[in-house]
Amino acid sequence: MYRNVIDIRKEVPSDVLKTLVVMADTAFNNRAGRVKNVSVSPYRFIYEGDEKDYGCLNLGMLSLYAKKDFVSNVLNWNWIDEDDPDESCDVLKEMSI
Repeated sequence: MYRNVIDIRKEVPSDVLKTLVVMADTAFNNRAGRVKNVSVSPYRFIYEGDEKDYGCLNLGMLSLYAKKDFVSNVLNWNWIDEDDPDESCDVLKEMSI
């Protein structure tokens, strides 16, 4: 199982949060497939999938990271690889390198 876990800053107003939800949902509905947000918390997005969803999850992650108005509202963003935990990482840290 692969997972993108994105925590949004709590001070983000609800109207901005709605825009961020649309941006994230759009990013994870791409040419490689579609994965849905499975989080029950409004300030946490969790997009997860199996091996068949790997490409979709990666394209979504890259697409979102390119949107600075999205990233500026992110508190934490983690890639979790349950099958190979050594591949799990802090997305914001890794993308900034």
